[in-house]
Amino acid sequence: MVTTSEQALGEQTPSKHRDTPRSRQRAQTKAEILAAALHQMAEDGVAGLNLSTVAGRVGLKQPSLYRYFPSRAAVYDALFELAASMQRDAAVAAAAHGAGGWSTLRDVLYSTAHFVAAEPILAQLLFTRPVPGFSPSATAYGPSLEVMQISRDAVQDAVACGDLSAAAATEEGIRLLIALVGGVINHYAANEPDVKDYSPLLEPALAMYAEHFRPRRGRPAD
Repeated sequence: MVTTSEQALGEQTPSKHRDTPRSRQRAQTKAEILAAALHQMAEDGVAGLNLSTVAGRVGLKQPSLYRYFPSRAAVYDALFELAASMQRDAAVAAAAHGAGGWSTLRDVLYSTAHFVAAEPILAQLLFTRPVPGFSPSATAYGPSLEVMQISRDAVQDAVACGDLSAAAATEEGIRLLIALVGGVINHYAANEPDVKDYSPLLEPALAMYAEHFRPRRGRPAD
C-alpha cells in the first residue's frame, strides 16, 4: 500500500537529539506548510506555487514562513525529498515482500506506478521537472538513487534466476526499462489526470520487455 503524502507529513518528526516541545512544534508547522503547498499546487499547477498564499493558509505572514523555508526553492526541495522518500519506501517494501526473480522486479516497478496514481502532484515534481530553474539538492535526490539501485538489484536477481537474459542487467538494458516504464506511467498520468489508477498499458509493456530479454536456450545437439 502506498503511504499518502498526508500520512508521510504527519509522521515527520524532529531528530531524537533535538526532540523538544519547540522542535516538535517547528516540525509540525513545517509539515503544515508543505501540506498547504501541495494543496495550492493541486489548484494552480506545480509551477504555480505561491508562498504568500501558502503562508495565509497556515495562518502565517509570508516573512514568518521564511523562518521555516528560506525560499520557494526550499519548499520545492522539501517536497521533492518527500516524494522521493515515498517512492523509495514503496520500492523497499515491494522488494522485501517479493517472491524473487521477475516477480519481485515487476512488484518494484508497480510500486512506482501506484505511487504516481496516488500522488500525482508529487509525481509531477519528481519525474517531470515542471519548475523552471529548480534542481533538487543532493540530499533530496538521494532516495531516488536508492530506488535506482533497488531496481538494478531486482533486474540482476531476475537474471540470476533465469527469468531474464544477462543483457537486461547492462546499462543499456536498465535505461530501456526505466524509459519504458517511466514513459508509460507518465504518459497516462498526463493524459488521464483524473483517473487514480496506473496505465492499463503497463502490463503489456512489461510483457514486451520480458519477452525481449527472455533467455534464449541453445538448440539441442544433433
